[in-house]
Amino acid sequence: MKKKICLLLLAPILSLGVGSCTGRNSNLKKVDVILISGQSNAVGCTHNEYISMWDENGMEKYEEYMIGYEGIQIVYDNWTKDWPGPNQITFGSQNKVSDFTKVKLGQGNSLKTFGPEIGIAERMHGKYDNKLFIIKFACGGSCLKDDWLAKNSQMYPRLINYVKMQMENLKKKGYDATLKAFCWMQGEGDSYPGYHSVYKDNLVTFVGNVRYELQEFTGGKELPFIDAKINPDTSVWEYGPEVNEQKEAFAELSENNYLIDTVAEGLHTDREPEPTADKCHYDSESEVKLGHLFAEAFEPFLEK
Repeated sequence: MKKKICLLLLAPILSLGVGSCTGRNSNLKKVDVILISGQSNAVGCTHNEYISMWDENGMEKYEEYMIGYEGIQIVYDNWTKDWPGPNQITFGSQNKVSDFTKVKLGQGNSLKTFGPEIGIAERMHGKYDNKLFIIKFACGGSCLKDDWLAKNSQMYPRLINYVKMQMENLKKKGYDATLKAFCWMQGEGDSYPGYHSVYKDNLVTFVGNVRYELQEFTGGKELPFIDAKINPDTSVWEYGPEVNEQKEAFAELSENNYLIDTVAEGLHTDREPEPTADKCHYDSESEVKLGHLFAEAFEPFLEK
């Protein structure tokens, strides 16, 4: 089956039922939940102050994003993978909150950075106020093959446990919450020999596991998986183009697999900061746009 990967052609479709359907509680307020995960561009490593440097409405947008969007709530736990010495790898939480809060700047890998949640909230506020919640659990520097694939890996069990904990948190707050989509921004950590060629197969296992373990929260439907291409610059990510090809192949496997073509959409990594750009992470305009693109992709699945 041919898979549409151009975002502009994305249309709502019926999801296939999986597992047993646990009916929604009519006594609780119905709300939708979006999951964000992946590595550093999901965490958010783009500095807040770059927004104020936009040519036209930079300062205005900076102030808007800094105040935030009261109607769109997020809870997050942002991790990083580090190499403190030879043959040593550590994982640690960098920036997190203990409960849901409004989306605003400072919810990236530090209080000085932001992720795609800003663009999501900018697009969703007003129309979905108090009806949309975001759970973000991501890890900078992580790779799918080593850190997310296996059920006993460093990040996978933490991801599943965190989502379950926050879905229960929403229930305690009086919400009947349904998980509507899984937004994934990752692949740079797998753009290396021995990793890039098995990325599709690893996605099959990973996404299948996530869908199975979180099916109790999806209202009996298969969880839509919304992926995004990585920066294909081979001077930064050796096998970036090949990883994107693997993402395309995975998107073709199911009508519930989606792929945002960030390359065709013009997202860039080479303009901030000056004079030496951080080519590993999206510039501020592109990080905001990434959020816009995710929002456009998952909106068809939300309760109207």
